[in-house]
Amino acid sequence: MRTAVLNKLAGNLAAAWPDPAQPVKLARSAFPLDRAEAYYVQDQMHYLLDQGLAGWKVGATSQKMRELDGHDDVIPGRIFATRSYLGPKHNLLISDFPNARVETEFAFQLIKAPVMRQAPWTAEELVPMMTLHPAIEIIGNRYAVEDVSKAENSLLTIADNGGGMAFIFGNAVEDWQGTDFQHHPISLSVGDGNAAENFLGEMRCVPAEAVADLVNHLAARGHELAAGDFVSTGAATVPQPFVAGDSVMADFGSLGVIELQF
Repeated sequence: MRTAVLNKLAGNLAAAWPDPAQPVKLARSAFPLDRAEAYYVQDQMHYLLDQGLAGWKVGATSQKMRELDGHDDVIPGRIFATRSYLGPKHNLLISDFPNARVETEFAFQLIKAPVMRQAPWTAEELVPMMTLHPAIEIIGNRYAVEDVSKAENSLLTIADNGGGMAFIFGNAVEDWQGTDFQHHPISLSVGDGNAAENFLGEMRCVPAEAVADLVNHLAARGHELAAGDFVSTGAATVPQPFVAGDSVMADFGSLGVIELQF
C-alpha cells in the first residue's frame, strides 16, 4: 500500500518537472512518513526523469541551519546533467525556472572518486581529491501544500530532489585550501536589488566537512560517486527570487564571478 502511494508521488513530481509553473497539489495522505520513504521517492523520481547525473548536492549542512529550518539531518539531492552549466556566464530560459530562487554555494568536482566501501571518509582525506568551483543553485519546488509542519516539509523537500532545479558551476579555483569559507564574503544580487545577506560563521558549513557527510551518507544508501562528479555543499547566501529579464551577479571575490541572464 505504501509503495503504491510513494510511487504515485514520485510520478507526480516527475511529471511536474517539464512545467514547474504547475506544481502538483499534495494531500497529506501523499506525504512521506520518514526519511526512508522520502529517499525512495527521490530515487524513483530520478529514474523516471532519466536526466543523467552530474553529481550530488547537500543542504542543511550546518547545525544552526538545521535547527532553524527543522531538519534533523542533511538534505541530499541529485544534480541533473541536463540542468548543469559549466562556466562563469550563461543565458537561461525563464520558462525552465518559474517561481524559482538563486543561492550561492561552494561546490567541488571530484578528481578521484572515493571508494564507497571504505567509508566513513573524513574531510582531510577528501580535500586532495577535489577541485573547488564557485556555484549558483537554482532552487524551487514541484509541489504545493498548505499548513505543513517543519518536519513534514523536510521530508517533502528530500522527496522533491532537495528542492534542486539546476546548478551553475564557475571556473575551477586553484589554491583554495587556505580559504576561511565560514567567513568568506559573497555578493549575490538580482538586477538592481541589494546584495543578499550572507550566511556566515555557525550559519555556514565547512564545505569539505559537508562533502564528507554527503559521501558517507550516500555510501550508507549504496550509491557510488565517480571521478568528474560535482558535489555542492549548501546555501552560503539567502536565496533570492528572480523573474524574466533579470540579471544575476554572484561575486565570490578571489574565488570568481558567475553571471546569469534570464
